[in-house]
Amino acid sequence: MASSLAARTLARPSFEIAFAAPAFVRAMLAFESALAEAQAAEGLVEPAAAESIAAACRSLRVDADDLVAEAKRSATLAVPLVRVLRVAVGRTSAAHASQVHFGATSQDVLDTAMVLCLKPCLEEADRALDAAVRALARRAREHRATPMLGRTLMQPAVPITAGLKIGRWAAALAADRERLAEAAAAGLAVQLGGPVGDLAGMGGKGPAVRHRLALHLGLADAPAWHAHRNAWLDLLGRMAQVTATAGKIARDVALMAQPEVGEMLEAPPREGVGASSAMPHKRNPVGCVHAIAAATRMPGLLASAHAAAAGEHERALGGWQSESATVPEIAGALGSSLDFLETITASLVVNAERMKANVVAYGEEGHAASLEGACDELLAELAPYLT
Repeated sequence: MASSLAARTLARPSFEIAFAAPAFVRAMLAFESALAEAQAAEGLVEPAAAESIAAACRSLRVDADDLVAEAKRSATLAVPLVRVLRVAVGRTSAAHASQVHFGATSQDVLDTAMVLCLKPCLEEADRALDAAVRALARRAREHRATPMLGRTLMQPAVPITAGLKIGRWAAALAADRERLAEAAAAGLAVQLGGPVGDLAGMGGKGPAVRHRLALHLGLADAPAWHAHRNAWLDLLGRMAQVTATAGKIARDVALMAQPEVGEMLEAPPREGVGASSAMPHKRNPVGCVHAIAAATRMPGLLASAHAAAAGEHERALGGWQSESATVPEIAGALGSSLDFLETITASLVVNAERMKANVVAYGEEGHAASLEGACDELLAELAPYLT
């Protein structure tokens, strides 16, 4: 997917690759190949035709620029892709070419390809969140008795402990991880419905084909979700929640990193990291910038996906097409958040002396000790991540 230079400075490279043109084309071809194989297993297409289609999908080289130019004529990438695939298969057998994309429709290809591109991103996100929660839980335990100021309405309140603050971050991310995994199990589903979502072109064998297709692609089997995209929207929403949590953590860290506060840094100062073009003395919290920028962009992106859900009849006009351009950006914002979490979990600096000095200057010294119990309660909740 095309992106500006500015957007690329915020991007997670592996997520960019997951949605780049070569990956998306491979995902569309994976759908067509698996569809033919599933239909052959159910007797809907000839086994030889399925083999020819699968071979063509493996060897086909598609020029992305040509594909886009042709797609502008039909408002879908699937039309030119299927045409090119039929030409390739037809070089061996015209009869086999006629069985390419049998009983399917454009949205089947594009929705499933989008799911296939998102799947490795979410697998990576799960690993990153697991590591982040584990690291933050350890830091919370380390600082369970370290006093620091609590702050409300941006002003000094009563003391808490650094362990309580960090433990809250870890607990929020742990809950987000569980909710995201639950939504992914349902939302990463194959799309196969045919022109109006009823699989009528495959007779009574449509559900069996869809089941085989889902197994082949490693996706959930679900009835066609062309028109009602509830599970998919829920998944995008859970991705947005992770981004919001990371953004909140980043804002906390950025505020504590101000030199006049001096309680935390996202990482120890390093030459060339966080540099200013005008003020050599500055060290800006660049990881926090990435996470807060992602959290700022995400609500608008998610709103676009929700607006697209109010589609017309059995297939929307412009709705799901706009969603297909938005989902890679939603994934990109999640990737930026993961970059930040990896930075702080590897390198977070906690300045206990400065925290104590601020408590002495603005709070009630000694009050924080009574709050160790609150941190211990969180640590008990996080026990699976502390083993």
